[in-house]
Amino acid sequence: MTDPSQEKQLEGGSSNPLPHNGSSASDKEKLEEQHQLQRTESATEQTDDLNRLRSTATATSVASTSATARVPEQKPWYKQPNPLRWGKIPPVPKEKDVCPEHKAGFFSSLVFQWIAPMMSRGYKRPLEFNDIYSINPDRAVDPLTDKLRDSFKRRVEAGEKFPLVWAINETFFWEFWLGGFCSLMSAILQVMSPFTLRYLIQFASDAYIASVKGLPPPNIGAGVGLVIGVTAMQVLQSLATNHFIYRGMLVGGMSRASLISMIYEKSMVISARAKAGGAELADVPAAKAAEKRGKKEQAKTAKTAKNKKGAAANQAGVSGDGAGWGNGRIMALMNVDTYRIDQAFGLFHIIWTAPISCLITLAMLLINLTYSALAGFALLVIGVPLLAKAVKGLFARRKVINKITDQRVSLTQEILQSVRFVKFFGWENSFMNRLEDFRNREVSAIQVVLAIRNAIMAIGISLPIFASMLSFITYSLTNHDLAPAEVFSSLALFNGLRMPLNMLPLVIGQVTDAMSSLTRIQEFLLAEEREEEAIYKPDAPNAVEMRDASFTWERTPTQDPEGTVATSTNGKENNAPRTTTGEGHDNSAADSSEEASTLAAEELEPFKLRGLDIEIGRNELVAVIGTVGSGKTSLLAALAGDMRQTSGEVVLGASRAFCPQYAWIQNTTVQQNILFGKEMDKQWYGDVIKACALQPDLDMLPNNDMTEIGERGITISGGQKQRLNIARAIYFDADIVLMDDPLSAVDAHVGRHIFDNAILGLLNDKCRILATHQLWVLSRCDRIIWMDGGKVQAVDTFDNLMKNSEDFQHLMESTAVEEKKDETAVAQVPGDDGKSKKKKAKRGLMQTEERAVASVPWSVYTSYIKASGSMLNGPIVLGLLILSQGANIVTSLWLSWWTSNKFGFPMGTYIGVYAGLGATQALIMFAFMVSLSIYGTTASKGMLRQAVSRVLRAPMSFFDTTPLGRITNRFSRDVDVMDNNLTDAMRMYFFSVASIIAVFALIIAFFYYFVIALVPLFIIFLLATSYYRASAREVKRIESVLRSTLSAKFSEGLSGIACIRAYGLKDRFVADIRKAIDDVDSAYYLTYSNQRWLSVRLDMIGNCLVFTTGMLVVTSRFSVEPSIGGLVLSYILGIVQMIQFTVRQLAEVENSMISVERLRYYGAELEQEAPLKTIEVRKTWPEKGEIVFDNVEMRYRDGLPLVLQGLTMHIQGGERIGIVGRTGAGKSSIMSTLFRLVELSGGHITIDGLDISTIGLQDLRSRLAIIPQDPTLFRGTIRSNLDPFGEHTDLELWSALRQADLVPADTGPSPADSDGDNNNNLITTTKDALSRIHLDTIVEEDGLNFSLGQRQLMALARALVRGSQIIVCDEATSSVDMDTDDKIQATIASGFRGKTLLCIAHRLRTIIGYDRICVMDKGRIAEMGPPLELWMMGEGGIFRGMCDRSGIRVEDIHGAKAEVDGFGKGE
Repeated sequence: MTDPSQEKQLEGGSSNPLPHNGSSASDKEKLEEQHQLQRTESATEQTDDLNRLRSTATATSVASTSATARVPEQKPWYKQPNPLRWGKIPPVPKEKDVCPEHKAGFFSSLVFQWIAPMMSRGYKRPLEFNDIYSINPDRAVDPLTDKLRDSFKRRVEAGEKFPLVWAINETFFWEFWLGGFCSLMSAILQVMSPFTLRYLIQFASDAYIASVKGLPPPNIGAGVGLVIGVTAMQVLQSLATNHFIYRGMLVGGMSRASLISMIYEKSMVISARAKAGGAELADVPAAKAAEKRGKKEQAKTAKTAKNKKGAAANQAGVSGDGAGWGNGRIMALMNVDTYRIDQAFGLFHIIWTAPISCLITLAMLLINLTYSALAGFALLVIGVPLLAKAVKGLFARRKVINKITDQRVSLTQEILQSVRFVKFFGWENSFMNRLEDFRNREVSAIQVVLAIRNAIMAIGISLPIFASMLSFITYSLTNHDLAPAEVFSSLALFNGLRMPLNMLPLVIGQVTDAMSSLTRIQEFLLAEEREEEAIYKPDAPNAVEMRDASFTWERTPTQDPEGTVATSTNGKENNAPRTTTGEGHDNSAADSSEEASTLAAEELEPFKLRGLDIEIGRNELVAVIGTVGSGKTSLLAALAGDMRQTSGEVVLGASRAFCPQYAWIQNTTVQQNILFGKEMDKQWYGDVIKACALQPDLDMLPNNDMTEIGERGITISGGQKQRLNIARAIYFDADIVLMDDPLSAVDAHVGRHIFDNAILGLLNDKCRILATHQLWVLSRCDRIIWMDGGKVQAVDTFDNLMKNSEDFQHLMESTAVEEKKDETAVAQVPGDDGKSKKKKAKRGLMQTEERAVASVPWSVYTSYIKASGSMLNGPIVLGLLILSQGANIVTSLWLSWWTSNKFGFPMGTYIGVYAGLGATQALIMFAFMVSLSIYGTTASKGMLRQAVSRVLRAPMSFFDTTPLGRITNRFSRDVDVMDNNLTDAMRMYFFSVASIIAVFALIIAFFYYFVIALVPLFIIFLLATSYYRASAREVKRIESVLRSTLSAKFSEGLSGIACIRAYGLKDRFVADIRKAIDDVDSAYYLTYSNQRWLSVRLDMIGNCLVFTTGMLVVTSRFSVEPSIGGLVLSYILGIVQMIQFTVRQLAEVENSMISVERLRYYGAELEQEAPLKTIEVRKTWPEKGEIVFDNVEMRYRDGLPLVLQGLTMHIQGGERIGIVGRTGAGKSSIMSTLFRLVELSGGHITIDGLDISTIGLQDLRSRLAIIPQDPTLFRGTIRSNLDPFGEHTDLELWSALRQADLVPADTGPSPADSDGDNNNNLITTTKDALSRIHLDTIVEEDGLNFSLGQRQLMALARALVRGSQIIVCDEATSSVDMDTDDKIQATIASGFRGKTLLCIAHRLRTIIGYDRICVMDKGRIAEMGPPLELWMMGEGGIFRGMCDRSGIRVEDIHGAKAEVDGFGKGE
């Protein structure tokens, strides 16, 4: 049931108008949609801050975007001080151009000139979607994936050890090794230029000595030649480095794209068994034992994972870690693992070139310092492996963190999916606390890892300093003079070692991370695939033949003890064993983990279908009937290919279409949902729409059948979803149509219409298999398959069954006279669908994702610092940074004073001070790093907490207009960035900036002419970077918006796999996802190219600086001491690389800050519902449950029409009220007002004399109970679902289960159990084979291991446990059979005796026994009174009309009343 607030449309973009005051405006992010990169232009003068707030929410999709871009006003050149902005502002291209790199010449490729046109466009105006070049055909995902897949298959068959790794190597061979060659070149040159310094310094000192002693100086030409030589080497090195990084990143991006595509394809064919992590036997020891055994098990499972192909997996009992490949894990592979692989490729070659450059460096050092160099080098040789080992240790810890993160993210996802439900029950706090638990564990683990990592880093950075110290000390102690030429050339060499040595552990870390990700992906790609077990025989006489076929569902994936809520109710660990519900396997997921209590170690098997022998003709209509949990859905699932066939054979004579019980609706237009990839055939399409009674619904939608449906079909009602589902199956025109209870969610007369026109009409020459609870259809079916407990009880015609089978007669009688049972009759007027719906504004539903347009504002940085604890943290970190840099420079100066013996101290003093300074510097640096990462994680923890609590408290309208994927993306990807990348990026940035400033200060102190070169170069530097950032930022933002579209498509596909498979549309969806990948990549690859463009240009500036410094040293060779000249030269060489590194880090920091900004938007800007607590409410309220609606008016949003117009009614405590009315009459709206999901526009509602608008939402919602239409269950156990706060005893919970008829009346806790130790509440349960359910039964995600009927009963039990005085029941019986329906009605009658009951009904029959009936029409009460009275009003009354259509007579009303009263008095 959709409550119309889900019809949320965005009126004009942002629902809160933009404030027009600079800075606070900048905090408003704008609303924005995944497929939408349009920006509107307002004519007002815009300040920079307001520019960030452009917002649109439009229904166009990217392809049709007629970009109304914000083109800045053209100024004549003389008014425009910045020459880069002269010239015309280029228009937005109509369509994308192909990437110019494809055809670029050698020189253009060498310096990345081909990207310049886009850069200049991006500088003159913000880039739009169409400015991004379409992908370079050589790098498109299609050919690459096919190549990779073939190679992978070949290698798997050859039995190689790491097939995926080698396949990737083969696919990207040229590009990859070209990068490797460049890397090697740059490594060699990097060592040679500092070595050449030796000769330059020697030249300067010769000249200096000559001038002091008055000898003839050496020729200046030699010096100039050396300077030019060093500069040339630097230029070559810079080009080599840039191409090495560019190629590496490209290979990373391309392999990521291909892997995502392969993962998606695999997820379409992976078998249910692999998905559930099971092999033939379930072997999940009880949670406690598992923890003890975990260590041993891991070793074993690691082995089984290796040979996890086919048979090997089967013997292993549980494949891998038994966790299976649920959708959450597949999403993680796609989001996180591919990302890690991508990252690792960027600098991969450093792994082998760094050691080579170290060896060359050693050779050069030996030439410079003779054997003394070995002392320092030995330190490096010992230190680096130790560091590498420490990095390995981090790796294991990272695994643990990933597990916690996965749990946090899947819990978040689950909460968000059922957020409406969480609100109805007022459970926000309970869930917040569970999340908080995970988050605290996660953050403390991350902090430990970061601290260790920082220690490694600090040591790594200081190692070259200590090494050079050792060498120099040894050199001077072995009676050598410290000559400036050797010393400073060596200092430069040691400093040059810093880069490879620092990068090495980092890259090794990335590569090991990536290796484990690759193994995970490989394990997934090798997981067992679904064999298409059914045999296709297009010429077979029958459409379906089953011969002695058996099928089974799968075991439940192993869950981590902490993954569920099963932490105990009575405050101690809950060691309850796990069991399962096999019996209700009426639904699509696998189930059954096993139960092992100390007493009963019986296996509880997953639900199975056994020994099916069925033949179904090519144009038969066969109904499948049976009680809840008898295997109806399973039979259809077996035919659709969702269950595993264990024996026998199935022959299908034709193609099939499948209507699952849960309609899977895509986030596209209605028309696309029906066509489902078929060509449009207007005539047939029209017929289908008519047959499914969709026309009236389409007329209500804003853009008719072109209206976009929200994620998971959120903007349409249950009945509409179901009818779209049927329409899709009919339009598909397959010859076998499987329908799983499609009529349950629609009203009876609509059901009639569909049955007559669609099932018996358009489909009459097809084979139709219909699982159903609507017994009125049986007499019109050709044959009936009667299921019971997974076996076929009987297959026969209706008449024969009526004649020959007593049970069947009994079944039919329980539904009373055929005439009377003529409908499961419905309280509605024709043309309706039991959902309120308003004509909507013409505008797409999903809001555009806000995408800030200028750089991240300062306010984001300040709030980030605030979140870390206090504003003082900023200055503290900076102070430490300045100290550590100071120490660094002083150390080197001291060395230069020592070589020139400036103070005439004895050697020992020089050595002692030198060593002391080095140590101080390392310590201060460590302090700086640790403080930064601790503040950073604290901030991310605080900001996530704010964001989650704010999102949970956001009004429903927010969830209706924001795709789920976008919210989870922020809570996973963005938080991951804040936890792990942001502080790293900041640290490196601060560090490089500080070093550069320090070096420049040092140079200027000795060579003041340096300033003359520095100023113009600095200006060019600033221009280049701002030029770069203008376009880089937009490309990055466009990329992240496209990426979230990809994410949404991916997860949508995962959730609809059953459908996609049954229809055989795998290829179409794969093509779709590939197109999305190419879109992302077109922007993603450009981010690399423009980084390189900038690097090449910045390196040029750096090389100019080297040249200048060199020339200064040569020209002032007579006046400045060579020891100073040497010092300066050795530093400037180290700085060149740093310049571009700094800009890259700044961009990195900015990009990572966007994550902070997005999270902060959720934490600070979202609208909120009313507060949870306001005034104190007495414990016992509401005592009577008397509800008064006083002239209530309600609209879903400002500017929409009223849905309730002056509703006034008085409900006495303990009264039972049935609410009926047609679509849009406002039935569900009453519920929304009562729970305050939507606030009133006028009037009051009072409960027992308290006006509900005055009390806190928590107080209000926790005192009401609701049985919603979609029964939502959360992962955990039945206990945690019935009672998440642990407020009730086990006895109360058991009694609710019994009352709800989930367990037989004699089951319950054993006597031993009453002391709250639920370790053995299985004694009675396991004996009773019938009852598969007890409090510690595991509930899977969405409760999919229970049938829909069981979930409905569970929702009922939940309301019983709550024990509220007021119960709202929304059509709680729509998806259960008559038998269960009677039970539910009986339970409602007896269990809620004396309580106020509001029941929104679709079946009239369920409520005719109630005290009063309220007939709604157009938001007002049309009739209200006792059923008999309304019936007596005669023909003109609405209620009477409904009764007549449903064949309800006066006797029925009397009978129903008596029955209800009977229950009320107790049986």
